[in-house]
Amino acid sequence: MPSYSNRSMDRLTTCNSVLQRLMNRVIEFYDNTITCGHRPKDQQDAAVASGNSKVRWPDSKHNRSPSEAVDAGPYIPGRGVPWPKTPTDWTDKSQRNKYIKDLAQFYHFAGFVEGTARQMHIDNVRWGGDWDRDHDLADQKFDDLVHFELI
Repeated sequence: MPSYSNRSMDRLTTCNSVLQRLMNRVIEFYDNTITCGHRPKDQQDAAVASGNSKVRWPDSKHNRSPSEAVDAGPYIPGRGVPWPKTPTDWTDKSQRNKYIKDLAQFYHFAGFVEGTARQMHIDNVRWGGDWDRDHDLADQKFDDLVHFELI
C-alpha cells in the first residue's frame, strides 16, 4: 500500500482537515505526491511570476491557514511525478507521445480524487482542470492539473 513521504505529510498537514481526510484516503489506493498545501507570500509571488498561478497574494486558497487548496500529482513507479509540461512541448514530435501519456495520468488521477471525494460525501472539491465543474474539460482558460480546492 502506498504512503506519503515525510515531506508530503508535512505539506498536507498545512491543509484544511477535509482535504487531509480526502488525500489520506486517496493515498490508500493511488500513489501520489503532495507538492503544496499552505503557500506563504514569497512562494505565491513566485508562483504568479512563473505563470503557475493566476491569483496574487493573499487571494489564493493556498494562502489561507489552514490551506483550502492542495497540489498533488500521481507518482509513477520508476518515473516519479510526471509534472505537466507547457503546450510548447507539443511541437517536439519526439516527446509528444510521452506528453500525452503524462497528461492522461493527471486526468486519471483527478478522476480518482473526485470519485473518492464523492464516496466520502465531500461535495465541495474543485479540480484545477475543471474550474466550473461542468465536466467539459475543453472550456478551461487555465489548467492547473495538480490543484484541488474547497469551494
